[in-house]
Amino acid sequence: MKPQAAPAIAANDAAPHPLSAIARSWPGAALVVDAAGVVIAASSLSGFTKGMCAPFSLPSADIASQIVDEAGRRWRVSEPIDGRRLATSETREEPDAAHRFTAAVSHEIRTPLNGILGMAALLEETDLTPEQRDYANAIRKSGSRLLDLLNNVLDYSRMEAGDIPLDEAAFDTSDLVQDVAELLAPRAHAAGLDIAGLVHPDLARRMIGDAGRLRQILFNLAGNAIKFTASGAVLIEARPASGSEGLALVVRDTGAGVPEQARARLFDAFSQASAADVRRDGGVGLGLAIVARLVEAMKGRVALQSAYGHGAMFVVELPMKSAPESEPQVEPHRTLHVALDLPPATALASMAALGREGGCLVADWKAADVVILDAALPPAHIEMIARAKRTLVVLRPSDRGRIESFKQMGCAGYLIRPLRAASLRERIGVSLQDNPSEETAPARKSGEAGSALIADDNAVNALLARSALTAAGFRVDTAGTGAEALERLGERDYSVIFMDIRMPVMDGLEATRRIRRLEGPASQTPIVALTADIDPELEARAREAGVSQLAAKPIDPPRLRQLAERWARRNAKVRQ
Repeated sequence: MKPQAAPAIAANDAAPHPLSAIARSWPGAALVVDAAGVVIAASSLSGFTKGMCAPFSLPSADIASQIVDEAGRRWRVSEPIDGRRLATSETREEPDAAHRFTAAVSHEIRTPLNGILGMAALLEETDLTPEQRDYANAIRKSGSRLLDLLNNVLDYSRMEAGDIPLDEAAFDTSDLVQDVAELLAPRAHAAGLDIAGLVHPDLARRMIGDAGRLRQILFNLAGNAIKFTASGAVLIEARPASGSEGLALVVRDTGAGVPEQARARLFDAFSQASAADVRRDGGVGLGLAIVARLVEAMKGRVALQSAYGHGAMFVVELPMKSAPESEPQVEPHRTLHVALDLPPATALASMAALGREGGCLVADWKAADVVILDAALPPAHIEMIARAKRTLVVLRPSDRGRIESFKQMGCAGYLIRPLRAASLRERIGVSLQDNPSEETAPARKSGEAGSALIADDNAVNALLARSALTAAGFRVDTAGTGAEALERLGERDYSVIFMDIRMPVMDGLEATRRIRRLEGPASQTPIVALTADIDPELEARAREAGVSQLAAKPIDPPRLRQLAERWARRNAKVRQ
């Protein structure tokens, strides 16, 4: 009898590995890759053979994750086994015509909306008569309302079609909460409300889940809270889930609350708590329905606690695991004593941030190392404390013009609401230096804050970004395509790049990939990708391309400045 040929596993693997047999027998596309991303074994349907490079870069963390390659294929990568990983590709159908139409309409509507809302915000920063200010305010409010309706209708239409793809990747819990607070801050401040994000000290700093969907849940809940809160505050909180490992997202407000008879239908589509709410809000009642759909898809639960006339608290609990820390946490050299006089929500967020950093809260400002005060307090009171103690003043983004006056009162620095824990820690450290004034002086001359490159093919959006960042002290260059952005980067270094994703000739993601492949410091330049249509698949593709942060259009001037300043500071630290 003729001897049988040796098994395929021995032919392709000098030292047989348990994952190799699994990959070859996989019914779809599967690869076994080593630590360098070289293919060791592959299934027949993968299109790859031994020795080829995998179509994706391996994640740095040794955890199971999902990666989207340049062709749009999604790969699920296992944890390493003896230095090798199994990658299997999900079979995903091409988006249907309705989905493509939805994405195109979203982009085409949001792009001019970005210009309308942004220019209205810039107009409000100029010297206007009371009548002109009312007109500009009306334009901004009407545009914001249209944007809310657009977001909810498009999101709900996707979910009705069963389109709720979920991604799993490590994310920073503090960034999750703070991104939503910053995005909604202009709307809250315009309504006279305080808004802040709080992360419980016992919560893991990094968790594994779909950060895009979590932001969508928080955005709908917190946006709803702002609409139905006449005065007071909205607090966005992340804490450990009760009774099991997981994440709890909490949104509290000081509004009128929800009547008992309205709670049963609150999460139904096209439903409002009362007819009065329909007349006042003018919405279509989709925000909470979207939240319910997302929470169900993520195998969690959402609950409401409310006493009519005493505010409301929405609690979302989701099963979720913690992720390894990306870097070891540095213990504080000494305990800092801090005194606060801030609005309630901002004060609670500051207490939580200080607790995480080993700070100690004191009631008497005379016993404090640093005092943090609200800019709305009487100037005489602020100056009295600032002359005696190192003092930081907390401003709204629209109050930046007052920074110099607070400096003259003796303040050692300033913070912008809503506060970020990292900014709070950094500014406290700077304020305790011998000469902090140079660090805290507002940058107004061109180039003092850094340099920014705006890559956007829409002339109105490019003008908006240039005007907003120039006023914040940035030297700004523009490019109309991804190819032009690469040319500009070859001519000079930038502190931060704002990259529109949809551009002719070369889109933003391809330009980002090519920038990351450059040699030298330019390859590490922070890139904030701007898009009118964010979904989890796009977020995954952006991360894979090397985007530092994804931001949704429309983006108002204060938010644009915050992003530019934050990434410019990080870039400066990296290059020191």
